[in-house]
Parts: sequence; structure tokens; C-alpha cells
Amino acid sequence: MVTARIRTPGVIGKVEVQQTLRTTVADPKFKPKPNVALTELSDTKITNVEDGQVLTYSSTDGKFIAKGLGDIDTKISNINGGSF
Repeated sequence: MVTARIRTPGVIGKVEVQQTLRTTVADPKFKPKPNVALTELSDTKITNVEDGQVLTYSSTDGKFIAKGLGDIDTKISNINGGSF
């Protein structure tokens, strides 16, 4: 902590200086690639994608797959917020 006089005669204020949390990628082979297609990701299994489908995780395949909302089997146990 740094204690300093702040532009007002006779008034002492406190300023807390903290280290920012950053991650630096130092690998010389790292090259960011914007606009990656879903088919380029290694943890997806996506073929014949249609409008309205969503990505869901399949523990059987260990990948995210595209499914229609009507094809998803799930149990909703809690909904927070919204008007119903």
C-alpha cells in the first residue's frame, strides 16, 4: 500500500497498487487464428448441421455434437430468473 498526498493541502489519501493478473504466451510456435470454424476444433463431432441445432456434450464420444432441441434428453431441476 502507498500513502500519498492527493491534490488537496493537508489531506492524505491511500492508494492500493495491485499486480494485474495476466497470462503471456511465450511459445514461438503460437499463432492466433481468428474465425476458427467449429469443424476445425478437435473436441467436436459436427456433420450435416441444420438451423436451430445446439452444441451438446456427449460423454459417450467425449466431444461436443450438434443436436436439435427436440433431440436432447435432459432433466431441468432448477430455473433462476425470468417470467413464466
